[in-house]
Amino acid sequence: MFILGSGEYLPERVVDNEYFARLTGRSPDWFVQRTGIRERRRAGADEDANTMSVAAVQSLLSADASCLGGVDLIIGASYTPIDTIGTLAHVVQRRFELRGARAIYLSSACSSFMDALDMAAAYQAAGRSRKALIVAAEHNSAYSRDEDERSGHLWGDGAAAYVVASTPGGAQYEVLDVTVQGLGHCGHGPEAISLNTRTGLLTMPNGREVFARACQEMTRAIRELLTKHGRSLDEIRLVVPHQANKRIIDHVAGELGLPADRTAMTIADLGNTGCASVAITLHRYRKHLAPGDYVVLVTFGGGYSVGAALLRRMGD
Repeated sequence: MFILGSGEYLPERVVDNEYFARLTGRSPDWFVQRTGIRERRRAGADEDANTMSVAAVQSLLSADASCLGGVDLIIGASYTPIDTIGTLAHVVQRRFELRGARAIYLSSACSSFMDALDMAAAYQAAGRSRKALIVAAEHNSAYSRDEDERSGHLWGDGAAAYVVASTPGGAQYEVLDVTVQGLGHCGHGPEAISLNTRTGLLTMPNGREVFARACQEMTRAIRELLTKHGRSLDEIRLVVPHQANKRIIDHVAGELGLPADRTAMTIADLGNTGCASVAITLHRYRKHLAPGDYVVLVTFGGGYSVGAALLRRMGD
């Protein structure tokens, strides 16, 4: 499978740590020390997961106006939808008139984008799709409470769109492998992070366990993926981890012996954008990579789940 192109959308509104300092009485530096976050983007009153998804696809089209031609599969990925029936996949299909394509919505918390990649790869391997549009969007601020001292300060909003195909014409990356795994049986599992649609609240009652599991499982997923393909970490130009907390990213990098210049990070400016974080971060780092460079994506989702992918940069 090959990634032909990508686009992103981030809301204009910026919420810095001064705002959360006023709410909680903590210093702005406390949030940096605990999370690595200095500011995050928040959707406007007229924005939601659907509008951000459309904007991300428009960004994709601005780079290549013909990239949606032949799309036969649309996968929308999010745990913060505005509508669970008129899903973002169907909204994108209608907005861009992608006739005849399958439209699927999936959610596996912050692993949703990686699961969408895995689903697209499976469809293409089975000969049931040749070209897919994957859109990952999170509207965390619609469900989180800024006053929540455990996790309210973590969340940012944003979206990314990717076109993946079974043939390499004009590809930016070759996707050599995607591996995903559900871990609902581990620890507090589905109770560790919750978004209750009846109350509309996004909460993290077991944050310490989430932190520990994310460190453990992301490290394991990277090691197992590299072992499977007979590659060492020295051969990997860039690791793109889920941007949940800088301390998690630093812990994983430390366990692997990965230098800072080979670890992609956007969390300081964007906060935790959920399943869209890996997709946005890879899009932002694309110009830092040369043809032939290997890239590893890794993510951890509440519930729990883990996913990793091995990519190779191709010529533009």
